[in-house]
Amino acid sequence: MRSPPTGLRPGFFTADMIVRARFETGIDAVDGLLGGGLEAGMMHLLYGDRCLHDDILRIAVKTQMPKEKGGLGSPVILIDSANIVKIHRLTDYALEFEEEPESVLDRIYISRAFNSSQTYDLVMNHLDSFFTNIPARLLLVTGLPQLYLEEGMETKGFQELSHMASHLTRFTLQRNLFTVISAPAAQKRAYLPAGGKTLASAAQIHIRVEEHQSYVAYTLAKHPQYPVRSTKRSRDITPEGIIPLSHFLRGTDEDQSD
Repeated sequence: MRSPPTGLRPGFFTADMIVRARFETGIDAVDGLLGGGLEAGMMHLLYGDRCLHDDILRIAVKTQMPKEKGGLGSPVILIDSANIVKIHRLTDYALEFEEEPESVLDRIYISRAFNSSQTYDLVMNHLDSFFTNIPARLLLVTGLPQLYLEEGMETKGFQELSHMASHLTRFTLQRNLFTVISAPAAQKRAYLPAGGKTLASAAQIHIRVEEHQSYVAYTLAKHPQYPVRSTKRSRDITPEGIIPLSHFLRGTDEDQSD
């Protein structure tokens, strides 16, 4: 973080005067909403439809590109409670960014959680050791409340989510990381993230992701500097203008991987 402008007394400057390091995600729609990309020291919450997981995998590849190509030149730490990792997707994104797929895969350090207790243990007890041993700048925590929801959310679950959210916020700020967490949309109010008010409050930046047949819509639902606004990107289309068969089979593939 840079110092406040010359002549401005410490403690008396607004959010728009602070210039934080940014990192382009490689997703033009998202980078446009965020004024250039993810911000260091901030926790970004992506929530909504499962297609957002493809965006997270793209970000995991983009961060490994050298700085002169818009990346961070660093490995990635991924705590995965949503089973998002798909080797063919990572390979496609590596080739898109002209990176060697094997090298990209070797630099994504994945800890898979299979129940809510494992999610809690990884976030609360292992982050320090992960970042001590791995020089990563990007932290991805996918499906943070997902296993709690699948197991049946109780009071203890809300408390643990609150602890994790607060811990992630502090950890991100202390280490000046680029942090992205994901969550499904709330069942009764799809415009809000699942996981309770504490999770929503802890993340300074919210992006809602909605999947449609021919496009994906993104809404910047919360930001300390920018107003609520929306944009969209087209889904993958073949040169002949036909939506590929994989688009229609995607739901089946995801069901089998869950």
